[in-house]
Amino acid sequence: MKPVKTFHKVMQFEAAPDIYGEPKCDRIEPKWAATSDGEMGVVCGLNSFDLEAKNFPPGTKVVVSVPCCPECGQEVELCRSDDSCDFDWDFWVIDTYQ
Repeated sequence: MKPVKTFHKVMQFEAAPDIYGEPKCDRIEPKWAATSDGEMGVVCGLNSFDLEAKNFPPGTKVVVSVPCCPECGQEVELCRSDDSCDFDWDFWVIDTYQ
């Protein structure tokens, strides 16, 4: 039997915070944005998502990727605690998701 080597991405979720969080529209609130194959546009503002195994065929993979600093190459949480890197993650969030 031949091994399966190709996978097709059918949906994607991105941590896309609401940068105008309540109560004064000045808080960054964690949210998800979702896209799926065949859908038009992006669904934003999700607090969570549920992936029921019965909706996916065997072999489906769920991959979680986190951003890495463009200056030091470390994952966000490691970079934030590294005093030798001064990349401004808060500015990046606001600039990226406004």
